[in-house]
Amino acid sequence: MVPSTLLNHPVSFPRAGRWIAPSLVAAFAGAIATGLFDALTGDDDLEPMAVAATTGFVALLAAPLLLTLALALRGVIAAWRPRALVAELVEDAAGAAPRLAGWLVVVALALAAFAWSGFQATWVLNRWTSFKPVPVAFGMAVFGLGTGVVALALSRPLAHALAWLARRLDARWRRDRPNRRSLVTIRKIVVGTTVLVGALTAVAWAFARGRLGPIDLGLAYGPAIGLGVLVGAHVGWHKLGRTRWIAGALATTALGVAIASAFTVEQRHPSVALGIWGDKPLAGLAIDTLFDLDTIRANVSLAQFRPGVRSDAEHPDIVLVTIDTVRADHTPPYQGKAEMPGLRALGERGVVFEYAFAPGNVTRRSIPSMMIGLAPNRVKGRVVGWALRVDPRHVLLAERMRAGGYDTAGFMCCEGFYGPEAHTGLQRGLEHLEIEKNGLLLARRAHVWLAERDRQLAGKPRKPLFVWMHVLEPHVWTTISGEPHTDEERQKFYDRALQQADGVLVETLSAFTQRRPEEAPIVIVTADHGEALGEHGQPYHSTDLYNSQIRVPFVLAGPGIKPGRVTESISLTDLVPTVMDLAGFVPPTGPSIDGRSLAPLITGARHEDLAGGVAFSAMIADRSNPGGLASVVRGKYKLISNGSFYELYDVRADPDEAFNIHQRFPVVLTELKKLLNDKLRAAKASPFD
Repeated sequence: MVPSTLLNHPVSFPRAGRWIAPSLVAAFAGAIATGLFDALTGDDDLEPMAVAATTGFVALLAAPLLLTLALALRGVIAAWRPRALVAELVEDAAGAAPRLAGWLVVVALALAAFAWSGFQATWVLNRWTSFKPVPVAFGMAVFGLGTGVVALALSRPLAHALAWLARRLDARWRRDRPNRRSLVTIRKIVVGTTVLVGALTAVAWAFARGRLGPIDLGLAYGPAIGLGVLVGAHVGWHKLGRTRWIAGALATTALGVAIASAFTVEQRHPSVALGIWGDKPLAGLAIDTLFDLDTIRANVSLAQFRPGVRSDAEHPDIVLVTIDTVRADHTPPYQGKAEMPGLRALGERGVVFEYAFAPGNVTRRSIPSMMIGLAPNRVKGRVVGWALRVDPRHVLLAERMRAGGYDTAGFMCCEGFYGPEAHTGLQRGLEHLEIEKNGLLLARRAHVWLAERDRQLAGKPRKPLFVWMHVLEPHVWTTISGEPHTDEERQKFYDRALQQADGVLVETLSAFTQRRPEEAPIVIVTADHGEALGEHGQPYHSTDLYNSQIRVPFVLAGPGIKPGRVTESISLTDLVPTVMDLAGFVPPTGPSIDGRSLAPLITGARHEDLAGGVAFSAMIADRSNPGGLASVVRGKYKLISNGSFYELYDVRADPDEAFNIHQRFPVVLTELKKLLNDKLRAAKASPFD
């Protein structure tokens, strides 16, 4: 809204420019302050170019937002004409403004009513609609309109009643001392209201914080600083006199340099831009909003990820099947009762790792850890929806295989994890990608594609093939069979979902039945995590780190792999170097890899180390997970800790983890504590050095 001072004069650019100038300079200064806070916060030792670019990325987003906010607020203030309003509200020489007090109370009550209505409506609609988006959206609108109508109808009479009450109380206050200052002056009302709102907000936050779960408020600090600078610049604009134009020129120049640095980095230094996205939350948000992160990542050459090739090595086709939510002890290779003939046959002709442990108990933490080769507490990224958007500086298994000359294909469930719109990065390196939630349909599509590829390349030179399939069925076992009412039903319903997942495996692998045995692919079947079925009081996963949730199948079969069973404890962070080794490459090492190749164990090149195999798992705090729990397995012993309480189990003799033996084996406890602490401290080491 145009202020009244401009309405009384012909519109002129110089006049309009002088009115806009304070907001423009204030917005520039606020944007620079926000960007600098983002750039200089954290442990990163950034180069000057990275600091300038970080500031520029943030400023590109913050400057227009702050300018819009400043102009809007100034327009509203000008329209309300506060000086005239104050004169109208003050009723006597003592400065009493009871009508203001009345209306402020009404506004506060109306806002509280809206908050209460929205809160209650959420629970009511959750019960009525099972939280379906469309009914909830309409329902929330109805609740909001109803609350608004009631608040509007009651506002005027209630405001008048409260003003009358304030007037009477103030009159009694001043009855014996006519010269006494009013209790309800504008300043006292504003200060009192601010204090009251702050106190109520603090109380509400203290009440709700524990119920809301983990919330990171760090993202709000930078914008708060920017808003503070915006307000301060407006307040001090006219006090600077002529020097304000110098300040304006400096702010404009600094903004220009920062924005130019941002565009330079985005165009010419993609690796620096990716580092800024990964380390700086506000700049990362700006990059996501204004640029295409996937395009920036695509500018990084695959040649950087090319693995070393062993001179005498072959490059077999490799098929990796990750099945969501499979606990090992329910599958046939681990004496489970689920009908899984496909996995049973694979285990009989291949290698079964009896003690394989997932890096975490939830997909968004385990899958990235498995496909990058890092412990879950060292994988960088941001939670989007139910998935983790991995830091684009991480290199995934499919990227390494593609850089090594493999054709790559992915058949995945689901869109939220692997779809192009999710931008999780988990699909990077997969040249051919198909996404389908129904596992059997996904397997049929994979079968058709694989058979057609074999037909087209028959008798021709071909690249080796890496296929990754992710299957969902066991994750949604209650959707498949319904909610169980007894422990027996719980076991049976879950096993039924495992049977469906096995059908997906059989259908997919049937595409290779026409090949000669020496041309068959190496097939790897594993899972991202397990599932609690009532053990330790937990009905599902993502709640603890007992075997039911992190001990998973790990079965391999194919040319060069002799049947056998391995009892050495291993981690699925070993997957990347193992696959690379089996594919004929030198396994990756260095700070970007925590796993070790298991190929020597698989091929018999080395014997088991029954006491030395190590697996680390962790619950990472995020949107639905409180975190704070970690475990380490070494040999047959497993330690679980929340930082203050320790549980020690012999997972070979006590796979159900019923007997905490930490008091019986103090030496083992001390050793595993040190090992666990070392794993936790390792999270401080950058995987990108």
